[in-house]
Amino acid sequence: MLDHKLTIFYHTAKHLNTTKAAETLRLSQPAISKSIKELEKGLGITLFDREKGRLLLTPAGKYLLEQSEELIERERVITFNLQHMKKEFSGTLHIGASTTLSQYILPEFLARFRETHPYIEINLISGNTYQIEQELLDKNIQLAFIEGVPSQTDIHYIPFLKDEIVLVTSAKNHSPESITKEQLKTLKFVVREEGSGTYNIIQRQLSASGMSINELNQQIVIGSSEGIKQYLKHSDCYALVSVFSVQDELACGLLKIIDIDDFEITRTLYAIHKQGTIDPYAELLLRFCNTSRTNRGNRP
Repeated sequence: MLDHKLTIFYHTAKHLNTTKAAETLRLSQPAISKSIKELEKGLGITLFDREKGRLLLTPAGKYLLEQSEELIERERVITFNLQHMKKEFSGTLHIGASTTLSQYILPEFLARFRETHPYIEINLISGNTYQIEQELLDKNIQLAFIEGVPSQTDIHYIPFLKDEIVLVTSAKNHSPESITKEQLKTLKFVVREEGSGTYNIIQRQLSASGMSINELNQQIVIGSSEGIKQYLKHSDCYALVSVFSVQDELACGLLKIIDIDDFEITRTLYAIHKQGTIDPYAELLLRFCNTSRTNRGNRP
């Protein structure tokens, strides 16, 4: 297998940050620095310039990073295939998810996956759809689950789940069981930030029905579904949110759904990876999630 010094170099060069490399590889910063110095000494060439505490790649460093990336990926595939032969997988998988998926859908899938594959370590990062797509394009993660629609030609989008965006408010508020689409303009709204998958789908579907999202009386922008739900409990505002995100509050009688006559917002949630061959550990997780989803219907 690859010399560990090359692996350490790759992660350091990728992030240009020894702290980040140390976190990824679970090593100390002194160990990272020592390994880089030993590699440079062995090769007889400088790989990094150090200016005012910042790391910069030399031409040799850029060349080695470019060449080592394919080697790192190939080693990962070889390791996976050898583990498959003995039916025991171990390693690290970096994944990302937009907010709704990371908070309300994936945790149960991941818990069951870890029961089946206890030696695969999973690192999950969360953000809005745009942020997660960028992490994937930058190769910081191998697989992601998002709320947005296909928009990047360098990303492969795989339909994962169906979701519905519902209108909710505090159960304490006196409101009708259903309203018309035009009556949406009379309500006070809490909304997600631009760039989130939820915001984008609401904007698009309102526009398709002849209404601009700017026609809604937007009181406040909150960057998470949890924050929105807490705000709703203490106000007379409304929000359009994923039905997955309010299951507990609906069951406990804290929030309620208001139907919108002749109007619904549905969307597809996607699993995504970079175009080309999917990482084998990512494929193992995705296959597990799809099987679990099929066995239990559209919900985890």
